[in-house]
Amino acid sequence: MKNEAENLHDQPVAHEALKGPFEHEICEKLSNFLLDKQEQERLEFANNPDMLFKLNVHFPSVYNVSKKVAPGDEVVHLAALYHDYGRVIQYRKHGDFNDRGVGSDEDHHVVGYKHFLQDIPMIFGDAKDIPSFAINEDMYQGAIYKASKAILLHGLKGKAFDDEFANLDEDTSRVVEIVSQIDDIANGTQCVEYILRESQEHAKNASRGGFIPDENQDLKTVTPKVMDLFRESTSFNRNAECKTYPDYCIFGAFLATRSLKNPATHDITHEMMSVPTTVTEHASIDGEDVLVSKHFDSAMEAFKYIFYTQMEEKDAEEAYSILSKYYNGETE
Repeated sequence: MKNEAENLHDQPVAHEALKGPFEHEICEKLSNFLLDKQEQERLEFANNPDMLFKLNVHFPSVYNVSKKVAPGDEVVHLAALYHDYGRVIQYRKHGDFNDRGVGSDEDHHVVGYKHFLQDIPMIFGDAKDIPSFAINEDMYQGAIYKASKAILLHGLKGKAFDDEFANLDEDTSRVVEIVSQIDDIANGTQCVEYILRESQEHAKNASRGGFIPDENQDLKTVTPKVMDLFRESTSFNRNAECKTYPDYCIFGAFLATRSLKNPATHDITHEMMSVPTTVTEHASIDGEDVLVSKHFDSAMEAFKYIFYTQMEEKDAEEAYSILSKYYNGETE
């Protein structure tokens, strides 16, 4: 006698007919759960600029861009909404966003993936009308499975989890790729808001679990190889290549130029770089160190300010010239 799973495989038409209603219910329930949760987290981190940036800028941006890039695709929207599910958990534990090694147990991808799957029973409770094929990867690559893989794998192709990538089905691979692209777009266009502050705070120093040698923390030079990588805007391993804070600022701009270089993501990246933004930095007012926000008409103007603040003039001129060419579509 065949079991329920075998019967589902034997009836693909009926199986596909179930997909729409159940996926909509799953996506709607999960989305509402996280959006409500984030409202509580905004109160919890009301005085924390790092977490407020994630909650008020990055998370909503990735979610909103997913609706433009993949209109009507609720699974992509769900995966985008949950892509950094591990960041709040990571910050509560360590007080920072340091992954402590790509693919490690402390990496926000891994933390988010594990907690997402652990939270599913709590989110759905005793909802027996959610069929097992919505979760079980062997029976049906459903919304929960695809979202979980996007949490775990976004932005990590070629960096970690090679076996996981190799075993993805075509549609899950598509979801992971879209979320990775959107995350890059958001990071590249929004890093202007915090990258100068992080540089001033030496937040990426090696002694603090980062990648910039402590002895280089005050250097204003861009490493020649980093400028070459920026000029090509094809690949850039931040942890391996960034030796100074100007290098780190170039890496932030690289995330934007890589998306501008890609015909599939150029227009949405250009649009996001053209809207008003702010740069947060330290300043001395009446002898007291305070955080202030400078407002700019666009991310392009903000990047220009950061380049000329952090770098030697020659490097700043070259960096802004490269960024401008990608922004204006003047490169091949």
